[in-house]
Amino acid sequence: MDIRNLEAFIVLAETLNYHKASERLYLSQPALTKKIHGLEDILGASLFTRGPNGTRLTDFGHKTLENARNFLTHYERFKSQVHFDSKEDMVRHLYVGSCFPIHNYSQIERQIAEKKGDIVLALVTGLSVEQQINLLNAGMLHVAVMPLASIAQLEPKKVFTERLVYIFKKRSNLISKFRTALSKFGNGVFPKNSDGKKEVAELTDCLNVFPIYTGDNMHLLLKTNDIMLIVEMITKNSAYTCVPKRILGSIPEYYMDFLEVVETDKKIDLGVVWAKSIENHLIEDVENFSTLVANV
Repeated sequence: MDIRNLEAFIVLAETLNYHKASERLYLSQPALTKKIHGLEDILGASLFTRGPNGTRLTDFGHKTLENARNFLTHYERFKSQVHFDSKEDMVRHLYVGSCFPIHNYSQIERQIAEKKGDIVLALVTGLSVEQQINLLNAGMLHVAVMPLASIAQLEPKKVFTERLVYIFKKRSNLISKFRTALSKFGNGVFPKNSDGKKEVAELTDCLNVFPIYTGDNMHLLLKTNDIMLIVEMITKNSAYTCVPKRILGSIPEYYMDFLEVVETDKKIDLGVVWAKSIENHLIEDVENFSTLVANV
């Protein structure tokens, strides 16, 4: 993939005007349109809409803009920090995709660096499994972490298991009802709703987007991977959610005082997937990352 397609996307997102963006990029408008469409084809979703009110970013476009800026920032750092006179002095950049909004990647980064010098982990989150696979195939990611059930056609290099927990507002009246249902019906099955049917929580895709529920019957309010939005919804609206347990580490300690965590036996298997082609000087880093991410 041409890195200039990302640069074109960012300029157009900042101007929301094809004419102005074309002038800044020294491109014709048809050439700019071709770059945007090429990027959308790789990502598998539309970045912009065009209508009577002009050009607008889609919801996916808004989410992708921050990741694109971060990606290009790391790319520019990479170019400026590479020492052409010695590969041993090179600052290596490992591009990582993940279904998690936050991993303890700083710890992993330090452990990899201890084994083999300077390295920077560039993390891309908020993308679907399909979009991460497209980025792996395009060479824009070196490695990605995603639900095993979603990548049956691929061969993961490492497999590990995540335990799921429920998060409630402290002293919520739903907690006791939930614990009763959990002991009576088992994980994922809840009391009968108004139609007399049991509610079943489908959790297998919750590592892409986390569901936020309300009420006894698990009414779905929204899905998001923004952990702070989840906390706001829980504390202000008496909602609750189901997330991987390690996500708790990304919630500031102050907010944990207002939350109550309910353990479950529900688990999800994750796979660490590699790009088809990885530069030789990164192979050891990818191997170390794959081992560490399953154990941290």
